[in-house]
Amino acid sequence: MKEYKVLKSTFNWTENIQKFEDLLNTHARQGWAVKDIELIGGSGAHFIALLEKNK
Repeated sequence: MKEYKVLKSTFNWTENIQKFEDLLNTHARQGWAVKDIELIGGSGAHFIALLEKNK
């Protein structure tokens, strides 16, 4: 059985993409894998990531 989580960045692209990468890596160490990433908005876009792991 799979479990899912949605992450929304609390910072925008122009601030620091490294922060979002660090957030994803933190979840990866907990067993989460990225299934999809979407960019929302224009030049100051935010990320939404769908994560998946086995229950």
